Amino acid sequence: MKTTYKVLAYIIAAQVAIQAAAIAFAISGLFNWIDKDGGVIDKAILESEPDFTGVLGFIVHGINGMVLIPLVALILLIISFFAKIPCGTKWAGWVLFTVVAQVALGMFGSASPLLGALHGLNALLLFSLAVMAGKRVGKVT
Repeated sequence: MKTTYKVLAYIIAAQVAIQAAAIAFAISGLFNWIDKDGGVIDKAILESEPDFTGVLGFIVHGINGMVLIPLVALILLIISFFAKIPCGTKWAGWVLFTVVAQVALGMFGSASPLLGALHGLNALLLFSLAVMAGKRVGKVT
């Protein structure tokens, strides 16, 4: 169980890194589409299925952030009860709490640019907490 806990914690950290890469790919592709192809962002394009290099980044960021990371964080918390790692449940709980905050910030980020900035900062916190949770196992075994 300790190994499972450690692997899940590091998977979350890796998924946060994938999130950063996916959104950077998406935004770069979007700006390239605007700059080179004359694409225009308006309400119609946001409600349609735009076709440009990088659009997959938005899809990966959405699915990964709304489904995969929360699922892994929940499993990490469940495993933490059986792994018998000192403070392991506390760290897993903080990871899950940060994931919930991250999802909320992502969902409501369009309401205010400040929420978008907090979404980015919270991602760094989530990454750090997941790494620290994984390192807890190394100190025990």
